[in-house]
Amino acid sequence: MRPLLIALSLPLAACLLAGCSGSATTTGATGVALSTMAPIPGLALPASPLVALVPSPQEAPKGMVPLLTSSGPRDLTAVAGFSKDSASAAATLTAHGFTGAYVVQYADPHDGRVLSVVASRFRDVAGATADLTSDEAAQSGTPVTIDPVGEATQARRSVLPGKAGGELLFVRFRSGSTTWLVAYGARPSADPSIAVALAKTLVLRAVTA
Repeated sequence: MRPLLIALSLPLAACLLAGCSGSATTTGATGVALSTMAPIPGLALPASPLVALVPSPQEAPKGMVPLLTSSGPRDLTAVAGFSKDSASAAATLTAHGFTGAYVVQYADPHDGRVLSVVASRFRDVAGATADLTSDEAAQSGTPVTIDPVGEATQARRSVLPGKAGGELLFVRFRSGSTTWLVAYGARPSADPSIAVALAKTLVLRAVTA
């Protein structure tokens, strides 16, 4: 749904344009503080029952490391809070039977690639379907044809934030009562196969878990 896209886009744009919070004074090409991005052996994402629904640091595209300050579980209040009208967003999420979400963000400090994944759980298939449908109806960008993922798939291209330009590919899909939003940005263009491969991995793991 719309607030989940906003939840994804705001920290993504902030990392690209203003840098993520951190104590380091050294930053990479995206402006992200490298102290928050240093690869650490055995690094794990914040714990949550939903963490298996997003790509682990080991599954991220080569060269990309997690933005831990922008990753973790999100409840209804947190997700609705990303919307300009948080009360309306909360009401919509509640109507769709939202039960929880997990957001994970990755970036490559050298070439400006970014990856964000939002996995959302709903009470039932009907609620997840309604949320995915309403989300797509509110989106702009150019539709993209990709391999089907899960039980419903949508994909669009948009402009990657920042003066350097590039593309931001949004892939939305659903399996059962779970929906995902995978956003992959790169310059000069975003390869859909990268986002699709991740999406298929996440759906398979969710089904077999």
